[in-house]
Amino acid sequence: MTATPFRPVLYLMRSCPFCLKVAALLSEVGAFDTVDLRAFWPGDEHEAPIRAALAPHLEKITFPALEVEPGRFIADSDAIVALYAQKAGVDPANLPFYQYVMAGPFRRIREAHVETLELKKRLGEA
Repeated sequence: MTATPFRPVLYLMRSCPFCLKVAALLSEVGAFDTVDLRAFWPGDEHEAPIRAALAPHLEKITFPALEVEPGRFIADSDAIVALYAQKAGVDPANLPFYQYVMAGPFRRIREAHVETLELKKRLGEA
């Protein structure tokens, strides 16, 4: 009997700009199908189980998070991008779609994300 090989597990929050950055890189280098994807929209039925799965492994639950091997996690978008860029033998600065996403949608979504966090903080919700 052969054990099923481990596949990295990628946890994404669908409204997260940093998750978009990782998804864009994985898509462009053709690595999206090399991970098991666990994604949710904030407040949907998948969020609580995903957070519960990550809680024992991360000091602070943030997204994206990647379980690289059983029990070993990376919870930093730049580190995940660097890992998959290295595996693909590419420089993200030379990837046209990735650069398009970073200059446009990522930047805009990140600005909105920061603004929302600041508003929540002012309202005492964060």
